[in-house]
Amino acid sequence: MSYHANGHEITVNFPVDSISVNKTSIAFTDREGKNKKTFSKRTEAIQFMKWLITSNK
Repeated sequence: MSYHANGHEITVNFPVDSISVNKTSIAFTDREGKNKKTFSKRTEAIQFMKWLITSNK
């Protein structure tokens, strides 16, 4: 499944096993392994984290 933010596409292979948040960075482990994404604003990072949580059901 893909998430689109500011013209970029982030591909996530569900299920997500863990999520870690640090200011503007989100680290997560999905079926393919560990990933880390950094956003320009904290609000964008929070929106992505919320999408990860709700889409992981």
